[in-house]
Amino acid sequence: MARIKFTTTLDENLLALAKEKSCHGANEIIEQALRFYFRNASVTVWEKSINTEDDNNDKHFQKLILRSNRLVLETVQDRTTIKKYDKESVCPKSLKLGGWSKVWDISKIMPH
Repeated sequence: MARIKFTTTLDENLLALAKEKSCHGANEIIEQALRFYFRNASVTVWEKSINTEDDNNDKHFQKLILRSNRLVLETVQDRTTIKKYDKESVCPKSLKLGGWSKVWDISKIMPH
């Protein structure tokens, strides 16, 4: 793919962070971010409650993810947000030992 020179203004701190995180400079991160954006620009996510009348906590729901080439339907039985937790219990090694599998990681898409 041909490369062209492009000039813009960016937040100074973001540019410095991009230069620090990427072996190939900020251009690589900006290009990857644009690819990620356009790959997901047409994605729409819908949710609906599937609670019973006895359960009004809005914890049970279905999520419908519409992409241009597929549809993903998830049924979630419980959504809980935990603000205070032991960081060691959610490190990759601990999660793998607990039977968890990593299914998505932005670092695979966005090099750092």
